[in-house]
Amino acid sequence: MLSIGIMGGTFNPIHNGHIEIAKAAYEQYNLDEVWFMPNHIPGYKDKTHLISGEKRLAMVELAIKDYPYFKTSDFELKREGNTYTAETMQLLGKEYPNIHFYFIIGEDSLNYFDKWKEPETILAYSDILVAPRDESSTDSMQKRITELHEMYGNNHFFPIICPKIDCSSSELREKLILIQNESTKLDFKQSIPYLNQDVFSYIIQNELYKN
Repeated sequence: MLSIGIMGGTFNPIHNGHIEIAKAAYEQYNLDEVWFMPNHIPGYKDKTHLISGEKRLAMVELAIKDYPYFKTSDFELKREGNTYTAETMQLLGKEYPNIHFYFIIGEDSLNYFDKWKEPETILAYSDILVAPRDESSTDSMQKRITELHEMYGNNHFFPIICPKIDCSSSELREKLILIQNESTKLDFKQSIPYLNQDVFSYIIQNELYKN
């Protein structure tokens, strides 16, 4: 049976933190592949600066092109309306019954997992791999995993050990807005150190996040 990690998110834009978490999950849990799956319309996130799924998928393809074990998936983008993890994992489980799925999340999402739509459905079709917020949060994350094991049963939640990448997509969008409205060009590595250079070029060429 294949083991596949699902790296979901808006990827608005994708950054090096996403890549490092996916690499750590792939290596530590002997996954066959990790599928990067951009949301269509995320159910719980602010959609104010959400660009089209087509462009977000293109940025993901640029960011992962050097990793043969990473794949892009438009599975959620093809669906109508808001997308929820429970529905996605149920559909994936039925379409690929011979694949063991792992859904990859960050510690912040773990803290609210029991508030997600139908968490029992998610766990019926996948296990959860969790990346810590930072090195100092490992103990608190393990405590939360223990709490969730008591709620839903053991052997569903597993920690990922990975380096801390101090950035977020929202911070990157703010920097990209500033850069594109500056009269002089800024040095790429100084201004956007956690963004793939091909992704950065794609954003500038397409004037994404400019306004």
